[in-house]
Amino acid sequence: MILKVVKQRVEAAYEKDLVQMILEGAKNSADNSALLHKNFIVDNCKTLFFAGHDTTALATSWALTLLAAHPDWQARACAEVLEICRDKPLDADMLRSMKVVCHYASCQC
Repeated sequence: MILKVVKQRVEAAYEKDLVQMILEGAKNSADNSALLHKNFIVDNCKTLFFAGHDTTALATSWALTLLAAHPDWQARACAEVLEICRDKPLDADMLRSMKVVCHYASCQC
């Protein structure tokens, strides 16, 4: 699946992002073996995916633990989300307008 995304990226227009930096790193490696290039790309993508997953999971666990320990804040956050989102999916603009959920959680919105 990772190599399919990489193939699409190689065929698409140039975009300076993390995937592009990994592709450039694979091109600039000393070894010219196609297999090693593929392994380099896949291994780096897996590392970033799992690192991001663990970080997000840990932050979410702590947030839920703190909300469970402080029901007053949990009620305030819930009321704010219901008021702002209503029946719509959360988007970046909604998140920016949240004072309890975002700003008091030290979020850099």
